[in-house]
Amino acid sequence: MSRYTYYHVLYVGMINIMMFVPTLLIRDRFNGAISGMLIAMVIGTIISFVMMACFEKFPGLGFPEICDLYLPRWFTTINSLFVGLFIWLPAGIIVIYAYSETARMFFYPDVNPYINLFLMVSAALWASTRSTRSVQFIHEIMMLIISPLLFLFLVKAMVNENFSWDAIRYVAGYVNKPPSFMTIVSATFLFSGHFSLVLFNRLHVEGFRFRNRWVVPLFGCFFLLVTFFVPIGFHGTVGVGDYVYIWSMTADSMIMEYGFINRVLFVFLLLFTGLSLLFVMNTWHTTIMLIRYVINRSVAVEEEPVPKMNIWLALGAGILSFIFMRFVNVERNQVISEIWLIARFFTEIIFIFMMLYFVWRKKKENVFT
Repeated sequence: MSRYTYYHVLYVGMINIMMFVPTLLIRDRFNGAISGMLIAMVIGTIISFVMMACFEKFPGLGFPEICDLYLPRWFTTINSLFVGLFIWLPAGIIVIYAYSETARMFFYPDVNPYINLFLMVSAALWASTRSTRSVQFIHEIMMLIISPLLFLFLVKAMVNENFSWDAIRYVAGYVNKPPSFMTIVSATFLFSGHFSLVLFNRLHVEGFRFRNRWVVPLFGCFFLLVTFFVPIGFHGTVGVGDYVYIWSMTADSMIMEYGFINRVLFVFLLLFTGLSLLFVMNTWHTTIMLIRYVINRSVAVEEEPVPKMNIWLALGAGILSFIFMRFVNVERNQVISEIWLIARFFTEIIFIFMMLYFVWRKKKENVFT
């Protein structure tokens, strides 16, 4: 079962290739991005290992149930609502807006943006309303389909004849520049797949243990380096700063001669359509289940048929996505993404201290029993 958690680590790393991190890191490529990435690798690895070790102590329990064991119920209610409505829900909305606009710009720029958003929201609503176990199975199938092709494209990019290693060495020379807080915060997000344990730890049985934990820093470091360096290798140290859709233009710089695949861009965008919907499915499903725990203390991982409450809560998330599109543009979405990344970082830090407290309380109880 530990493989499911690693799937979450994997897709969070992959989704950042197109979404949050590249613009922020490349913006600071001469002003501390390298040192910030190194610091983020250490912080992200420590946070991941500590969080996974703590959740091992509470198999079959999500974060809300663990809170209820040691904290007042009113605190659990406020905590669950805050995390659901201000961390998980906005994550899905930001991503589905950003990617629906990216796909529209490259596939069919003349189409009404709300039509494209409607198509993506409809798919995300259906997936996010399934049971927790079904969501995990969907997640695994999508990872097995998407990951091999995406890794193929990334390797192809790094061995491309137009890839400049001199540009990478030049930027890497700025390692002595101190990083900004935003650089560190954004880079740590690539290690945040473990945060899914807030909900999906309910699927783990008694005696469960995480094996091969070294996979977490391996995935995080790999995608962090690829996210930052590959566009620089293609577009140069200065030219890389001229693009809004950095990775879309990077993919469009590659061609392949494998059967029907020629322009990498179109296959690349199709893969990230699946990844984006996967991300939104997980974030909105987590939101739904956190809110349901507040309302009726639901902890079910298998439900058939789909509860009507899931559908109504998912519809609310979909409506908020259309409202979000009405009032933002690409630039505003980037600012909101930065605010969200900061909120996510501090939330993870708080959760770590809470989980350490819960583990301490559990050990203390075991001593006296």
